[in-house]
Amino acid sequence: MEMIRKLRIRFVIITMVIVTIMLVAIFGLLISLTHRRIYSDSVKMIVGVSGMPLGMNQNRRPERRGMNETTDVQLPFFRVEVDTDGNIIATDGDFYDLTDEETINSLVSEVLSRKERLGDLTEYNLRYYRAVPAPVRNAPGINIPGIIPEKKLPVNPDPEAKTDTDASAEKAESEEAGTVSESAADDRPGGKEDFDPSNIKEEDWDGKSNRIIVFADVSSEVATIKNLTRNCFFSGLLSFTVFLVIAMFFARWSVKPVEDAWIRQRQFVSDASHELKTPLAVILTDAEMLKSRDFSEEKKMQFADNILTMSHQMRGLVESLLQLARVDNGAIQKAPEQIIDMSRMVSNEVMTFEVMFFEKGLMLTEDVEEGISIKGAPQYIKQVIEILLDNAQKYSFPNGTVEVTLKKSGSHKCLLSVADPGEQISDDDLKNIFKRFYRIDEARAMNHSYGLGLSIAENIVKDHKGRIWAESKNGINTFKVELPLA
Repeated sequence: MEMIRKLRIRFVIITMVIVTIMLVAIFGLLISLTHRRIYSDSVKMIVGVSGMPLGMNQNRRPERRGMNETTDVQLPFFRVEVDTDGNIIATDGDFYDLTDEETINSLVSEVLSRKERLGDLTEYNLRYYRAVPAPVRNAPGINIPGIIPEKKLPVNPDPEAKTDTDASAEKAESEEAGTVSESAADDRPGGKEDFDPSNIKEEDWDGKSNRIIVFADVSSEVATIKNLTRNCFFSGLLSFTVFLVIAMFFARWSVKPVEDAWIRQRQFVSDASHELKTPLAVILTDAEMLKSRDFSEEKKMQFADNILTMSHQMRGLVESLLQLARVDNGAIQKAPEQIIDMSRMVSNEVMTFEVMFFEKGLMLTEDVEEGISIKGAPQYIKQVIEILLDNAQKYSFPNGTVEVTLKKSGSHKCLLSVADPGEQISDDDLKNIFKRFYRIDEARAMNHSYGLGLSIAENIVKDHKGRIWAESKNGINTFKVELPLA
């Protein structure tokens, strides 16, 4: 049974390797997509806030408050404006204490020393983004360096009437605003839902203007990914354990037919060896006696008869074994199918066996419905009928009557039954009677019964897409064969 155990282990290993690959792929994809989505949202946010002038997030002016509402800020951030030499000009941010100039200077120096416009400062749990500030209008009468002053429009005494100057001013203003929004749209996501950080262009810095660096806290992102990874790990471990238990169960279940076949094969070899050993022992012993001069001619003739009887018994056993081997090797499937007149075949076999039954004092009757045909190999179907009739004449009570019937069973099948009066067959024997070398009474071995006939018949019937079974009640043992009609 060592081979069966190794087969189970191999089945479990192969199954668990497949399960492991699937779990790693599923959870890996889940973590990857989640990280990509969080990263995309984070970058979308910091790119969006990079386009606002410093102080915009504080909502100091009503006209800026409306612009700030579209940034969809979700993470704590602060911004630093630096000049061309990397000196800090201004900072803003409501989420951080920006009085620690030393730390801010070190962060700015670290960012400016890198070539990447967008990157992470892992040791600080920060993500940065460098941008050139977009020009924004000043309020009327206020002039801030780097900010485009708003144009003053002439006062119109009639507020409902628009002069040509008003129209041209509004047109210029809308065109200028459009230019600013279009330039800012190159890097900022705006209202787009799908945002790919890889589409961010290289920093377009002329070396003369100031730059804004946005720092966003990514602690929540890191914590989310860590928690998701941990949850996926424990979920995967639990799933692996569950699948391992299921795989062990299915390994035992799936290998069971192989195990049964292996046990039957070993039992078959053992039984065949035992069946061959007894007649061989008799033959060898009688042959030794024939060579001896201590026995009379009459005794030697008896030894010769024993040898002949055992030789016939061995030949019958070997022929049965060969027939069983041919059936197991698919000889029936290889045989050409023909339309068989089942009614005529059963009647012919009954006629052939009548003499044998008569010699044993048995009656053989038939009730065969005409016009029943099946498709199959005639020599094998004939062999099934012969096996059933031979068993009936061997094991019927003396002076009994054996009934053979053939009827249609429904619209697509026919039913052949052979019923004989005999000893009651127990339920256990009815289950095992079709096994190889199984005999209800071991003494029947001397009656040229090897326990192979019903096993051969079962294989033949199954290969013809039929079924065979036995019933025993009221002192009548009945063997039934159901086959599909042609």
